[in-house]
Amino acid sequence: MASSDNIRCIRKYQKKDGSYSYHAEVRRKRAKPLRKTCKTLTEAKNWIKTTESAILEGRLPQETKARKYTVNDLIEQYETIYLSRFPKRVRSQVHHLAWWREHYGHKLLSDVTPSLLAQAKHALLSENTIRKTLRSGPTVNRYFATLSKAFSLASSEWEWIAENPFRKVSKLPEHKGRTRFLSKEELQLLLQTCKEHKNRNLYGMVLMAASLGLRYGEVAALKHKNLDFEHRLITLEVTKNHDVRVLPMPEQIYNFLKGWNASNQDEDYVFPSKNPTRQPTYTMIRKAFQSVLKQLDLKDIVFHSLRHTAASHLAMSGATQGELMEVLGHRSPIMTKRYSHFNKAHLAKLLQKTNNNLNIPGNNENSTS
Repeated sequence: MASSDNIRCIRKYQKKDGSYSYHAEVRRKRAKPLRKTCKTLTEAKNWIKTTESAILEGRLPQETKARKYTVNDLIEQYETIYLSRFPKRVRSQVHHLAWWREHYGHKLLSDVTPSLLAQAKHALLSENTIRKTLRSGPTVNRYFATLSKAFSLASSEWEWIAENPFRKVSKLPEHKGRTRFLSKEELQLLLQTCKEHKNRNLYGMVLMAASLGLRYGEVAALKHKNLDFEHRLITLEVTKNHDVRVLPMPEQIYNFLKGWNASNQDEDYVFPSKNPTRQPTYTMIRKAFQSVLKQLDLKDIVFHSLRHTAASHLAMSGATQGELMEVLGHRSPIMTKRYSHFNKAHLAKLLQKTNNNLNIPGNNENSTS
């Protein structure tokens, strides 16, 4: 590429403190522009000269690698270096990566542009799944998130590309999330029916999830060593965000686990699977749980609804957002905010009590001006 093919420019910007910065840019045909912010005009001019020389001599490693490696190469690197450290993520990402391999694996990394990704988004939305239905927007977002992580690593750690093209592609609207939860009457009926079911793990797992707001994986991964009966504490080591969470045992949970623990001392897990190699999977109780829901005609309920049930009843009992975050293990208050409307009655009582203590006079309808 001749230097005359490049478009060079330097823009001068004044900062809030009155000082200036110089934004240097080299734009090229069929390639991403190169940019740098400099403190002085001389530094900006020197950077442009150095950059153009590197382009002419082929000394930009990211440019060379982006034209050498394919999407297949990137996925292989991602699986070998990154996913090998997080084996649980393989199950959720393997079909995403398989799709990218099949449709775009042959593409050079330099060919993966925002416009190409827009085409991929359309293709994902237009295809039928194995259930013979079109993919939803949130599902397509998961496909994009998987490969975007690989591109981020290629940019920040492996230096295969200059920037991640996925960052320039907008996400599709997400669902607001499930808000269906069980009433006290529904929960009592569900627990009683689960207790009578032939699957001996069903009642305990549903009880734990609905009482403590646990995710299925947190219940399934619970081991006897995680139960501290002396201090009545449960330690959750396997959580979604990988933070260790410690929760107290309510009386009902303590009584159940005390008796359950005594009958399962030979097992590592509190709720052991018949097939230990598949311990964390939902298949342990899926069919049993679904059969109970069908028997009771409980609609729009999944196992995760038990977590929403616990959170909703905690909020209705007056739990603060901070308390809900601690129980549920949320890092962001945004996730917990969905339950905020449930504690409005508690908030109303609190406001009334505060106003009464302040002796705020009421409106006197008979007063004259």
